[in-house]
Amino acid sequence: MSAVIIYFTAITIFVINQHKPIMSKFPVVIIDDLYGALEDTAAVLEELGLFQIKGKFTSVRDAEVYFFKKDEKVYIIFCDIEMPDCSGLDAIKRLRNYCSHFVFVTGFAKEYALDGHKVHVDGLLSKPVEADELLDLVKHLKSKVPTSSTDRDLKPEPTIFLDFVDPKSELHLARKNGPPMRKHPENKRVYEKVPVALAEIAYLKKIGNYIHFYALRPNDQFVLLGVLNKRMMDMDDLLQQDPRFVRMDQSVFINLNYVKKVGLEGVSVGSKFLSVSKSRADELKRRLMLMDISHKL
Repeated sequence: MSAVIIYFTAITIFVINQHKPIMSKFPVVIIDDLYGALEDTAAVLEELGLFQIKGKFTSVRDAEVYFFKKDEKVYIIFCDIEMPDCSGLDAIKRLRNYCSHFVFVTGFAKEYALDGHKVHVDGLLSKPVEADELLDLVKHLKSKVPTSSTDRDLKPEPTIFLDFVDPKSELHLARKNGPPMRKHPENKRVYEKVPVALAEIAYLKKIGNYIHFYALRPNDQFVLLGVLNKRMMDMDDLLQQDPRFVRMDQSVFINLNYVKKVGLEGVSVGSKFLSVSKSRADELKRRLMLMDISHKL
């Protein structure tokens, strides 16, 4: 008799469990330039069983490319507060539209100065991430009233699509049609467009038929982001409303945020000195004053 009761009890429990709703996991993305820290954070998220990790990236740009291609939104983006390729605030501007909540992860104590960020982020976690701290964060986010767009007052960073350039190729030009301009075994035709935030562009220069776009890394090394088969006039139309960019001559635009020194005949962007033409010197001076950069004389 007892065996029958146990049997039917087991069936009852099985049926109840079958009809018990399964809680869907929160889709998240993790960004950290330190691979070890990235994997440690991912391990804690996976152990809790509450999260579906949609992507793990070592740079903001890689995450940005992912979102452009997937065209999807995640519940939380966990992002290291100090990334080599951009600041925390830049990361928010570039990725905020792709998540419901943006959370900084930092190796510093919670007393880390967040005055410039806290109005735009939904949480802060200390490294290494602890399960209890993470659970408290989730409870906080679930109970949080959605912030209105007027409260955020944070515009997404404008983006331009460039032709990808193979960094191993001797030909630093991308052509969608036709043969390469110089023959070399490593030259590759390019059929892929990559998104690049305007904030990432330190300067751009017209070389031949192509405009080359360069980023400046923390070690003062320039990296070719991509190229476009466009006229400089097209760049005028795109950048004339952006106070960060100014034209130096017929072939060069600079991003004033990357200016390190101002000289009588031009400016230094990183380690590169870029001269200004006489016809554009007054405009450069005016823009430097507006951006409060003239003190770098």
